[in-house]
Amino acid sequence: MSSDCLCTPPEIVDSAKAATKNLLPVKSRERYEINYDKFMKWRTSNKIQSFSENVLLAYFEQLSITMKPSTLWATYSMLKSTISINHDINIASYSKLQALLKRKSDGFKSKKSKVLNSQQINTFLKNAPDRKYLLMKVILIFGICGACRRQEIRNIKTEDVENTGKSFIVKIVESKTKTSRSFVISDEFYPICKKYLSLRPSGGDTNKLPFFLNYINEKCTKQPVGINKIGSVPKNIAEFLGLPNKELYTGHCLRRSSATILVDAGGDLLALKRHGGWKSSTIAEGYVDDSLKNKEDNASKITNAINIFNKSETSANVYPARNIDSILANCNKKSGETSVFNDSETINVDQSVNNDSIIVNCNKENANPSLTFNNCTVTINNYYKEM
Repeated sequence: MSSDCLCTPPEIVDSAKAATKNLLPVKSRERYEINYDKFMKWRTSNKIQSFSENVLLAYFEQLSITMKPSTLWATYSMLKSTISINHDINIASYSKLQALLKRKSDGFKSKKSKVLNSQQINTFLKNAPDRKYLLMKVILIFGICGACRRQEIRNIKTEDVENTGKSFIVKIVESKTKTSRSFVISDEFYPICKKYLSLRPSGGDTNKLPFFLNYINEKCTKQPVGINKIGSVPKNIAEFLGLPNKELYTGHCLRRSSATILVDAGGDLLALKRHGGWKSSTIAEGYVDDSLKNKEDNASKITNAINIFNKSETSANVYPARNIDSILANCNKKSGETSVFNDSETINVDQSVNNDSIIVNCNKENANPSLTFNNCTVTINNYYKEM
């Protein structure tokens, strides 16, 4: 027994132990304890007494045979907490163990939910009949506008949704990160949600009911929508749209789609983190799909920056050069007259022409000729030559 325990009253020690057990997350405490028990049984079956780095290395090497790298990291995180709480040992200092887990993760890419793009969402909202799909439409709108997880959508209560007459202000009180946030539903989305709201039962304690109630035969019941039904909405939308691999549109699709659409529309990282309630930039970026639009935008920026073909050089090959007499004629127009050069009439002067031959006095009568150029690139070089 440690000297600290000898000097501490028994009731204080018991109170400290009880408080220590509460350090584990409430929702996932059972998973933590299951993984801890598996490790302890493995130690017992192999007649191991210590918690050394070599012991943990052997254990995770064995787990890596059947587990994916993402599962290995999750197991490591849970064991780190439980071993620290129960045995006061910090396995986070085991550098070799972390190196092993990183090596096992090389080349691994976890499967993520597919996303719905803005065009697909627009098609579903416009073409899906409300008689069958109104509830799915509203769940989709909430998920996209608020980057909501499925449990966050389920936990929204009627009192968390404020109708301003032009928009809905929605508060997310219970979130995974324990931080509340809010978002707005407006414009074309507003009447869709308003229609669903009008079909919900009113009066009594309905404000305390979950906002999302089952929708059958164009009426809402008092039965709350379950988390699994909310999670199946993206799959049902993909099925309606005839998208391939509909099973890959999981409950996380709405949150990932929201993040991707925001970034594609020009939102920066700070806006993305605020939108989804993320604290970590790395995690926030992980929710953004590797979209084709981003790649096309990047390709366009690179191409424009390099600009392999100089427009002034290629114009002579594309458009016929106009005679120098036409240039003189246009330059000598009087005030009020307009010379129009269209894209099909690009003016080109051969570089071999002697400069003296194209020196023109364009303002003999102190006129102000007006030139109008339509949809073309103009390069003007001014030369001054003493006469």
